Amino acid sequence: MRYSDRWVNRLKRELRGKVHIIADGLSGRVAGDFCKAKPYKNGKHTFAEALQQASNVDIVIIALGTNDLQQQYGRTAQAIIHDLTDYQKLADSADVIYLLPPAFSTGEDSGPEFTEQSEEIRQEILRDKDSLGEYIELPFIPLSDGIHFSAKGHRLVARAVKQALKARQA
Repeated sequence: MRYSDRWVNRLKRELRGKVHIIADGLSGRVAGDFCKAKPYKNGKHTFAEALQQASNVDIVIIALGTNDLQQQYGRTAQAIIHDLTDYQKLADSADVIYLLPPAFSTGEDSGPEFTEQSEEIRQEILRDKDSLGEYIELPFIPLSDGIHFSAKGHRLVARAVKQALKARQA
């Protein structure tokens, strides 16, 4: 998929310069700071640095939590929610909006890390989503490989985020 087709870049184009968007996504990043094998994939550490570099941020959209559902990490819904809510503390005065983990395949196409247990934990997060504060729950998003958004999926995510931002202004 082309870089320009990713949801953040689509959102930038759709908002036509009305806001300044800084994208700091990284495939495989986790919400917490527990990934010892690849510490650069730990979201909390990199978030603090990115926020400091960006300075004067009004809204932060956190699209984390899905990778935390991988079986290799053994995370619970409560642990993932705790990691996510820590971002509100780190964000200082910026509003935080969470993009909730989308539905994914638990079949062979998604690999061995996303299982039925992963989906159960995701459902638990969705049941407790109000504890996060402001969030965006995505509609069904087409996936290219059972886990990652397809080009159409990226369009739908950009649309959902744009609608949520517009609703905040109303």
